[in-house]
Amino acid sequence: MEEKDLIKKLENIKVPEIEIKGHKKELKVALLNSDYFQKRDIFQVFKKSLAVLVPVLALLLLLGFNIIEPKLAEANALRLAMNNPEIKRLMEEKNMVLSEVKVSGEKAYVLLKPQEKVESGQEKDSSIKIEKAKENEIEDIEGAIIEISLEQKEVTKIDPIEWEEVAPLDDNEKEKAKEIAKENEILRDFIPKEARLEKIKSSLPSKINLIAEDDKAKVIPQHNTEKIAKIHYTLEGKEWVVKVDLVKKKVEEIKYSLKNQNFKGRNNQ
Repeated sequence: MEEKDLIKKLENIKVPEIEIKGHKKELKVALLNSDYFQKRDIFQVFKKSLAVLVPVLALLLLLGFNIIEPKLAEANALRLAMNNPEIKRLMEEKNMVLSEVKVSGEKAYVLLKPQEKVESGQEKDSSIKIEKAKENEIEDIEGAIIEISLEQKEVTKIDPIEWEEVAPLDDNEKEKAKEIAKENEILRDFIPKEARLEKIKSSLPSKINLIAEDDKAKVIPQHNTEKIAKIHYTLEGKEWVVKVDLVKKKVEEIKYSLKNQNFKGRNNQ
C-alpha cells in the first residue's frame, strides 16, 4: 500500500466518543452549588442590606443630634431674645443687632451689639458723628450678653458689656487720646475750654466675638488692631462724651447732653 493511500484511510477512521461519567457528575454538582445557580433568599438579601444600612443610619442620627439639634436651639434662643420687650427697645433705639449665639447645656447666650457701619471713601473716613443724647442716656449701653434659659424658654439676664473692665486703657493710651482730642478743630469749637475732663475709658470695639464656657459667657475682640477711647467732659450740668480711635488717630463721634437747650458751643458762651 502506498503512503498516500494509508494517509487517506487513517483520515476516514471514526474515533468513538468516550463519556467520562464521573467527570460530568462532578461538574454538574459544582455548577449547581455555585452562587450563580443559587436561588435568591429575600431574608438573606434583607440581612445583607441591613448590615450596610444600620451603620449609615446610625451615622445620620449622630449627625442629626450633633448638628441639627444645636442649630434648632440657637434659632429658638434668637426668637426668645427678639420677643423680649427690653431687647426690642435697645435694638430700635440704639440701632443694635442680635449677633452670635452660643449654646451651653440648658442655657443659650446671645450677643447684642451695635450694628457695624460700612465706611467707604475719604469723606466718610474724615467725618465726625455728632449726636444729642436723650435725658440720662449719656452713658449709653454699648452692648450686652443676653442669657436665655432653654428649659424655661425665657430671657433670664441682660448683662451690659463693661469693656473698661475687660480691656482698660493704660496711661500712655489715655494721654494719646487727650492729645488727639485737643488737636481736633471741630472739638475745640464745640466743647468750651472751661469744660472739665472727668474720665477716659476704653470703648467696645466694633468687631467682637462671643465665647461661652462653664455656664459663663464673655466677649473678646476679633483682633488687637482696634483701640477706642471715650473721653468724658462736664461743665455746669452739661456733659460731652468724645469717642477717639487711637489707631487711626482721629475723633469719630461726639455725644452731648445739655440742660440748657440754647447752648451751641464755646463761641456762644
